[in-house]
Amino acid sequence: MVVALVGFAFYAVITIIDQNVKIAEKRAELNELNQQISVVEIQTQHLQKVQGYEGEELAQYMEKIAKEELGYISDGERIFINVAGE
Repeated sequence: MVVALVGFAFYAVITIIDQNVKIAEKRAELNELNQQISVVEIQTQHLQKVQGYEGEELAQYMEKIAKEELGYISDGERIFINVAGE
C-alpha cells in the first residue's frame, strides 16, 4: 500500500513538472505569435495609408520606393558609395 502511494506521488510530481514545462513553452509560443500579430497590424496600417495616396503624394511615394528598394536614380543624380566604411 505504501509503495503504491509513493509511486502515485512520484507519478503526480513528474506529471506536474511536465505540464509546467509545456505551459511555459506554450506561453513563449503565444508571445511570439502576439509579436507577429503586432507586426502584421503595423504593416496593414501602412498599406491602408498608402492606398489613400493620390496625385503628387502617390508620385512621391512611388519615387521613394523606386530609389530605396529598387536602386533607381533620377536623371542627373549620382550615387556615392563610401568604401571606407565610415
